Amino acid sequence: MADKKDGARSYRGSVIGDSMNLTINIKWLVQIFGLIGMIVYGWYQLESRIQELERNMVLALEEIEFHEQERKQAEEAHVQQMEERMLWYESELNLNPFSWGKKGKK
Repeated sequence: MADKKDGARSYRGSVIGDSMNLTINIKWLVQIFGLIGMIVYGWYQLESRIQELERNMVLALEEIEFHEQERKQAEEAHVQQMEERMLWYESELNLNPFSWGKKGKK
């Protein structure tokens, strides 16, 4: 009678107690290692993606702050320009109808 090796290979561990034996199926062991490896790789990918998004967020916030400063400077320049125009209009154009007759009376 020949030994049949159709079944899964197993490793019979040492005796834990007087009546207990620990048997680990090698196929299951490989599958457990594969599963653990996939979980670790997935966690690493997730952490890498979160760190990349945090870096991009910091860059985006810095760029928004820079554009906000530029916008404020442009707004201040525009307000200054409009004030200068208003002063010119007030000095050059006499739009007050009550003061039209004052030039001739003096």
